[in-house]
Amino acid sequence: KEVDEMGPIEALELAISKEIEAIKMYQKYAVDYPAIKDTFWFLADEEQKHKQLLEQKKVELTRSY
Repeated sequence: KEVDEMGPIEALELAISKEIEAIKMYQKYAVDYPAIKDTFWFLADEEQKHKQLLEQKKVELTRSY
């Protein structure tokens, strides 16, 4: 579906999937670039927080539908 055709839960699911991709990417970079691994682990952690927020919002919306 196109983004403008999605409902709010579908949009949250897409956003969650993008956060998962970002987490995996930063984790890989942390291993591949040890000189700056702390930065990439920090970014992976931030993306994990975003994912958790989005998942919580999805639960809240699911309850209201």
